[in-house]
Amino acid sequence: MKVFEYQLKKSIKRKTVAIKVHNKKVTVYAPQFVSNKHIQEWLFDKQVWVNAQLTKQHNIADSRQNPLKDKQILIFDSIINIEFKQGTKSEVLNCNDSLLITHSSRVKNTSQKYQQLLEEYLKEQLTAYIEMRLAYFCAQMGEELPTSLKVAIYKRKWGSCNSKRELTFNLHLIGAPYHAIDYVIVHELAHLRHLNHSKAFWQHVEHFFPNYKASSTWLKKNSMSLQWVFCKRLANHT
Repeated sequence: MKVFEYQLKKSIKRKTVAIKVHNKKVTVYAPQFVSNKHIQEWLFDKQVWVNAQLTKQHNIADSRQNPLKDKQILIFDSIINIEFKQGTKSEVLNCNDSLLITHSSRVKNTSQKYQQLLEEYLKEQLTAYIEMRLAYFCAQMGEELPTSLKVAIYKRKWGSCNSKRELTFNLHLIGAPYHAIDYVIVHELAHLRHLNHSKAFWQHVEHFFPNYKASSTWLKKNSMSLQWVFCKRLANHT
């Protein structure tokens, strides 16, 4: 009998048993050779800690955005109103500081289509801003432009950089103020010289972005409100 509900993930490469509580769900990671009985015994000793984490997460108010329900979305720290309706074709139109998102009569799953159209639009807006600021900060920091730039939704990171000079950024940054996005850009560009978070790395970040701590703190405090969910069923739209 399970001590609490959890998802078990076993791996041949893994050498130790670990547990993660995230989004009110428990995941257990274990080596392939560890028996389920042994895992159960190990988890029994972790009950108090796991229950405390679950209680803590249940008590945190869900501040994520719901564009289809609330008909608005954060774009560069500004609330943008959205109208959803049927049109001659599926597209996103920018109308006087608001968005009009339409779907053609051929679309069966309108909620899914609205999500696709909105996220494509947000990706275009964020990519354009990041490309512009990358050019500026690369010049300031004496760096060549990265070999590639990717914007996508990630669960646990705002950005990343690897030894191939490939940069990625989280699409949820679209709702953040410009200073927070700029901080993430400088942070990732600093990794082109320091592929770690050493003292030298943070000194490099501070040299080109002196107020980086305030921006980092803002992102930590507002990370949930920058995310969004899409309700499964949308009220009637004509």
